[in-house]
Amino acid sequence: MTDILPRERALQESGQINTLQQERWDLWREEESENTEPFNIHELLRTEVKLRETAQREVALKEKLAIYQKQPTTDGSSAPTEIIQGLRAEVTMLNEKYWMLERKWWSIKGSLIEGPLARGMRLWRSHPKWYMHCVLREDCAGRGGCCGRDCGCCFNRHLPKRKFAAGHCTVECHCCEKARGFELSSEQKARVEKMFDLSVDRGYFKRIRHASLLGLIHLNLDNPFDLIEDPPPRYEAQAV
Repeated sequence: MTDILPRERALQESGQINTLQQERWDLWREEESENTEPFNIHELLRTEVKLRETAQREVALKEKLAIYQKQPTTDGSSAPTEIIQGLRAEVTMLNEKYWMLERKWWSIKGSLIEGPLARGMRLWRSHPKWYMHCVLREDCAGRGGCCGRDCGCCFNRHLPKRKFAAGHCTVECHCCEKARGFELSSEQKARVEKMFDLSVDRGYFKRIRHASLLGLIHLNLDNPFDLIEDPPPRYEAQAV
């Protein structure tokens, strides 16, 4: 891990964080154009979504499992053994899936050569609530997530054994399922995921990329750390 450049240090010490992060991005893009093995930002962000998705599915299943185990059926017998066994089996499978996804994330992140982007990410994500950036919160609310309600799930989401659980809602969020009143089918989940696909190099991806990696908003000059909403307001999904 290399030390920051003298100009970077001067910008950071003078509080010019926006300029610092933007210059790091511009410099990285220039260097990356000559890289024979480019860093896959698309896959890094997609893997982070899959990690949150897996962790949220685990939480949902454990809550459902607890209900089945406590709540008797109408005839007074316990919940069907096969249902409980099925839920337990999926929880075990998800634990293995999370472990593999975590290794995948580290493999992708490890391909990022130490340089301006790595330093920018390290600075931005050193804040424990970096993911409460206003762009990421607005995106969560627009997708029907908890940032559009008063539950506070995203702000308070923390699982000691799931480093990547902190963050915003996915199609597997149990609180979102209860709020909308129905469970998404596999086909519906696939359609929603396609709408917000981070593998496509378009405006949506670029907004999420800049906010997630560096805390930046295009043409915005605010200090990225001032864009972290703590405590957060409630976002309303707006029609234009």
